[in-house]
Amino acid sequence: MPHARALGRPPTGPYAARGLTLVELVVVLAIIAILIGAGFLGLMSWLGTDNVNVAQARVRTALQLTMASALMSPPASATPYRNWSLQVATQGAREYLYVCTGSHGGCAGNTNPASGPVEVHVSSIPASVHLTINQSPLTCLAFSPLGQPLLAAGVPANASAGACYWPAAVNGQWTFQASVTGGAAASDTYVF
Repeated sequence: MPHARALGRPPTGPYAARGLTLVELVVVLAIIAILIGAGFLGLMSWLGTDNVNVAQARVRTALQLTMASALMSPPASATPYRNWSLQVATQGAREYLYVCTGSHGGCAGNTNPASGPVEVHVSSIPASVHLTINQSPLTCLAFSPLGQPLLAAGVPANASAGACYWPAAVNGQWTFQASVTGGAAASDTYVF
């Protein structure tokens, strides 16, 4: 046996066990920290983009549902303007899109037509997403019984302070934008 050794004696020569030095350990930990940091930043960017895409899809769906509802059936609530509305409301740390019968006041959870606007559909929006229409904050938009936007010029003078209306069109269209502060943004343009 050419490589025999006594028990209890440390190995020597080319087969000697060698440990990790402190410098090697620090370099490996630094590389791992850099890779984790890059992955985290990528994840945060992806989450922001995903939140914008989710909000954009939900606004698109709510708009289509509101317009279709206005065309298919008159409002069941006793509201002064007899139309349908899309409302954005913040409750706690979440934002919600409500499709309602009626154009003013909140409709969250209301199922009694005699009490004003009635909630027909609700969906949540990620709280970090900001919604605008023609660069104004999106709060409440109303559709006439013919499924057309109710413009500010068409709201009666005796309308309540919370009455819904659309801002003036820019070049005959409205641009909805969803964005995350300092991050992703997306927009859709509509002509009704």
